[in-house]
Amino acid sequence: MEYALLYAEGTDALPYVAADDNVGDWVDEVVARGVSEFGERLRPEQDATTVRVRRGELLVSDGPFTESKESIGGFDVIDARDLDEAIEIASRHPVASFGRVEVRPFVRWPDAEPGARIVPAGFAEREAVGRRYLMLVIAGSGGERAEGAEGEGAAGDDDPEAWVTEMDGRGVRLFGEVLRGPEDATFVRRRDGEVLVADGPLTEAKEWIAGFDLLEVADLAEAIEVASKHPMARGGTLELRPLWPFDPHEDHVERTEREAADVAVRLEPRAVDAAALVGARV
Repeated sequence: MEYALLYAEGTDALPYVAADDNVGDWVDEVVARGVSEFGERLRPEQDATTVRVRRGELLVSDGPFTESKESIGGFDVIDARDLDEAIEIASRHPVASFGRVEVRPFVRWPDAEPGARIVPAGFAEREAVGRRYLMLVIAGSGGERAEGAEGEGAAGDDDPEAWVTEMDGRGVRLFGEVLRGPEDATFVRRRDGEVLVADGPLTEAKEWIAGFDLLEVADLAEAIEVASKHPMARGGTLELRPLWPFDPHEDHVERTEREAADVAVRLEPRAVDAAALVGARV
């Protein structure tokens, strides 16, 4: 069964110690066990871009979808036997020792082909040919439509399959899937050698992550255009997070020092400037 592992600091986060980071060992283990499909680090939350469409108007802003301190810093997609194995895998990740890992199962569709995977086989070895963004699909509490979204578009506009078909055809959607609801979330921490497991979503905010897609586009403007066409842009929020690749086996002290200068600044273009290239109306 496939699960998403979402990494965040959490409300009781401890300081990150680069010298103790053994993520390379963790990666080697999950690859050797055959449970790893794909994972990557994300640029910090100041490089997030949120996308909404209200009454036909494209609304974009710099920053994440929530003001919570629990912004996602990275993700993995794994294929585990069951939730117990997924929790065991999550508990070994370095983030569990200072932050927390949310374990979210993907929706299993009745008509899915046997053996179908979220991530295409061999994808982890595929080189990027454009800029990659993780597009988080954010729903409100209870899944209700956002204020101002009622009555927009035709009923068929709410069908995500049309969006998937278009974006797959354009080659900008690499993979993605719906996650089971926050009631099925499990978060995992490791403190003083003890694994702590609790039910519940990553954040206590009313919004929650309903799914995600990995996009490969020319630039932020194209990512915004792609996100704006998703049905949830009219009833929820799309958050675009650029990937932040790194070598898990490198010296993490040196990496941390090298990256320190750009950790707290936005390296992405301003959302309004990128949106101007798309157009003010969609």
